[in-house]
Order: sequence, then C-alpha cells, then structure tokens
Amino acid sequence: MPICEPVTLLTDYLLAAAAFWLAARLAAASSRTGSWAQALWAVAFALGAVAAFAGGTVHGFRPWLGPFAGALLWQCALLGGALAGTLLVAGAAFYALRGGALQVALAVLAAKAALELVLVSQAGLTRDAVWAGAATIVLLLGLTLLRVREDRATLGWLLLALALGGAGLAVQAARLTLHAHFNHNDACHVLLTAALWPFYRAGLRLR
Repeated sequence: MPICEPVTLLTDYLLAAAAFWLAARLAAASSRTGSWAQALWAVAFALGAVAAFAGGTVHGFRPWLGPFAGALLWQCALLGGALAGTLLVAGAAFYALRGGALQVALAVLAAKAALELVLVSQAGLTRDAVWAGAATIVLLLGLTLLRVREDRATLGWLLLALALGGAGLAVQAARLTLHAHFNHNDACHVLLTAALWPFYRAGLRLR
C-alpha cells in the first residue's frame, strides 16, 4: 500500500509518539502530586497524540480509507486538537486562579470548547483548528502572567513553548512550503513536536 504523503505521515506520527510519551510522564507526576492542573495537561497531551495519529493516517492513507473512515479520522484530528488546547487552558486556570474566579474561568472554557467543537465539526477546516490554537496561546499566556511574580521559571518554559507552537500555527495558516518534499504541514508538525518539551517542563511546575 503506497503512502500518499510520507513526510506528513512521519512527522504527524512522531508528534503523536512524543505527545503520548510526555502524557504518560505528566500522568505519573500528577499521581504523585495530586495536581489537577497536571492531570488535565496529561489528558491534553494524550488527546493531542490521538489527533496527530489520526491526522497522519488521513494524510498517508486517504485514498484507501474510504469516505466514511477518512472523514471520521479527520474529525478526530481536528476535534482532538481543539479539545486538547482547551484542557491546557483549564489546567493553567487551576494553577493560576482560585475560588469564584476559577469557577467563572472554567464555565467560560466549557462554552469555548462547545463553540469550537460545533464550528470545527461542521466545517472540518484546518483553519478553524488553527484559530482555536491561537486562542489557546493567548489564554495560556494571560493565565500564566497572573503568577509571573511568583514563578518566573514556569513563564519562561511556557513562553518558549508558545513561541514554537505559534510559529507552527503561523506556518500552517500561511501555507509556507520550504521544499517540494517538506510542506507547511510537515513544518508545523516539527515545530509542534519541538514545543512539547517546554510545555512538559512547564506542566511539571503546575502544582
């Protein structure tokens, strides 16, 4: 069975493997610390892994999947990525907020997630997932800045992660192709994979 987009499949699968490995490490950390923030980030990483695997499978084997399986996997890729971003923000909210402010933030995030899921599932467009990712970056940065005086190290790791992730989304949105065999999807996947480690390092500090 020939692969349609081998580089895109490979970079997506590498992203999935790295995300799953770090999800397991964050889950182990959360079991030791009892941190809700770390637990939510572990689930977010796992969902991101599922999304990347589904997306890579669609890119690599689209002609052999059939219309139903291809559409289902593509929805898993887009919805999984959007929901992963919301869970990252929810974890940051548990870290940065308390009391009523936390409850309001979680309610807003639930509404945001519902809206994103409706928009992404109806259109099935990559650009909607990119905009969801951009909203995640803005919200994560805002929540982390609330604790910047107490924890500059977490902000440093998160800024690096957001810069790499934001660059990946920008490449995807602009559809920048660096080489005939390395397109915007591939570059985005590489940048997102690089962003996982600083995200993980920041996640270890969300206690």
